[in-house]
Amino acid sequence: MEILQDILQKSFAVDSIWSIVTRGLIWLGVAMVVIVSMDKPDPDKSLKDLKSNLGFFLFFTVITGGLIYMLFGFTAA
Repeated sequence: MEILQDILQKSFAVDSIWSIVTRGLIWLGVAMVVIVSMDKPDPDKSLKDLKSNLGFFLFFTVITGGLIYMLFGFTAA
């Protein structure tokens, strides 16, 4: 459990190289969604798929962030 906690702290610490790697992986995921969505022979269908996939990705990111905040965003009194 301590190893996982240490990895998560290094992944999101501002002064850590691993935070840059984590952000890079997130951007790589977004770029892959865009690239895969645009790979259609019909331009109208590819634009519709792109909007759908990016909307789903945004929805997933917001919901996940909200759930993580609700789970871990409190302080013990």
